[in-house]
Amino acid sequence: MQIRQIQVSNFRGISTLDWKPGHTFCCLIGAGDAGKSTLLDAAEAALSSRWFSFSESDFFACDTTQSIQVEVTVGELSRTLKSDDRLGLYIRGWTAESCVRDEPEDDDEPVLTVRLTVDATMEPVWQLICERFEDPRTLSNRDRALFGLLRLAGDDARHLAWGQGSVLARLAGDTSEAATRLAEAYRIARASANLGGIESFADAARLAEGFAKGMGAYVAGAYGPGLELGRAGLTSGSVALHDGSVPLRLAGLGTRRLATLAIQKSAISEGAIVLVDEIEHGLEPHRIIGAISQLKADAAAAIETGQPVGQVLMTTHSDVALGEVDAASIHVVQIEYPARNITIAQPEVPITVKKLLKFFPRALFARRILLTEGYTELGLLLGLREKWPPLHAGKPIEQQGAAIADGNGDEAPTLALILAKLGYAVALYRDSDQAIAPATIGQLNDARVPIFQYDGEINTEQAIMGAATPAQMQELLVYARAEKGEDSINDQLLPKLTDLTIATLREPFPIWALDSALDDNELAGVVAMVASDRKWFKDLRVGRGLAPLVWSITRSNPRSTLAATLAQVEAWLYA
Repeated sequence: MQIRQIQVSNFRGISTLDWKPGHTFCCLIGAGDAGKSTLLDAAEAALSSRWFSFSESDFFACDTTQSIQVEVTVGELSRTLKSDDRLGLYIRGWTAESCVRDEPEDDDEPVLTVRLTVDATMEPVWQLICERFEDPRTLSNRDRALFGLLRLAGDDARHLAWGQGSVLARLAGDTSEAATRLAEAYRIARASANLGGIESFADAARLAEGFAKGMGAYVAGAYGPGLELGRAGLTSGSVALHDGSVPLRLAGLGTRRLATLAIQKSAISEGAIVLVDEIEHGLEPHRIIGAISQLKADAAAAIETGQPVGQVLMTTHSDVALGEVDAASIHVVQIEYPARNITIAQPEVPITVKKLLKFFPRALFARRILLTEGYTELGLLLGLREKWPPLHAGKPIEQQGAAIADGNGDEAPTLALILAKLGYAVALYRDSDQAIAPATIGQLNDARVPIFQYDGEINTEQAIMGAATPAQMQELLVYARAEKGEDSINDQLLPKLTDLTIATLREPFPIWALDSALDDNELAGVVAMVASDRKWFKDLRVGRGLAPLVWSITRSNPRSTLAATLAQVEAWLYA
């Protein structure tokens, strides 16, 4: 099964949402509070077999006069769903243009649309809708179970026992033999239970172990059924999955989540719809990668064998997870304030987006992204951001939802346009020594992407040293020598300062106190040119270490183009 369209109205923080996923693996990203988890909640509420209890807080703005409505159109239907004996009479058509029609045509994909409605009575109503019928069909929890939806959110341990409604009970089949064994077990304690002798339980445990290992769960011993002493009632719910002698519900959070996901997924034979909220929760980076790889491999194997593929809708705030996801699978969730309408956009996938995903994926979780032209500017701003909070009531730029990322040189304008199209607030901070093409400037203006650059045709090194006093220039040179080596800096400068000797450069290197034919401005220009050409500061760490010196320069020379440009950058990040 796969969700073809989901429409949400007046549910929690979502006023309106209309999304057509269009992929078997969708990774939803974006800033916090954008509605990603709420979208998964809406899909689960509509398609899950569980009964959901609603309260006033589930209504948008707590306004119960406006009913909650969630409509989910599902394709890749199982044979059971298409059967006239079950829900097949309500099948609609999904067109090649990604539209639904009530009278399906030959080339349309068969789909079913479930509508969940909740009004002020707080009583949820699930219906199957199709305009061919005057009245919708009410859906029971057994009907909704046919849609094969499972959700991995927090810690749901019910599937780790053979209780009513658990997947292990479904895998085991007939558990009538368990009642007698359990009665005996409670009388003569755990050693006499011999639950491993129940073939259906043992087989289900072995299957669960294989599924869990495939998803990356840690298995210390071997999975098997074990008696949970102290649980009320002599039912199959008293039997839980154990790893060796330890109940699996006592394992680490990550292992419990992966095992639960694997067991649930294994029980759906015709393409499960898997909802995974914050896959990174409780997992180390290597197991995040492993879990995503397994989910992708399952889909690939189904495609290769011609089986139903199912669908994964996943949210994440982890750059590790994002780095494992194909760029084509990414969907950016944005929220429009104050109306709180939700939009979901998929990026075009040129090489620039792939580079951003590789080097600075975490920027995509922000609301505002400042792209820098290179590592000098990126490192400088990452250092300067530590100086700004005292000027803004102690707030860092991250509290404003802002992030700084490398735009990869000349590709920065193109990347800015792509991000702006996805709904991000984007700006550029760059040198002015190389002009942007007029056509590109026009596109950036149309996309409302501001460009922060220095007056005149200068680069960052020239802007810094042109604003520095001789004493500050000396501090910059001392810093460069400490990072790059004294001999290296001297050897690079000497050919450009032809009236000085290597001896005078070394002792003690205050070049402004030397008897040179160049004045202070000319010396600053020479040093800036060498610093740029020889890449003194084009390193993230070195650029960041430069920030305190640049901060001092801008404080002492607030009218310089350096100070003015950085002030514009600061103001935009705090907007």
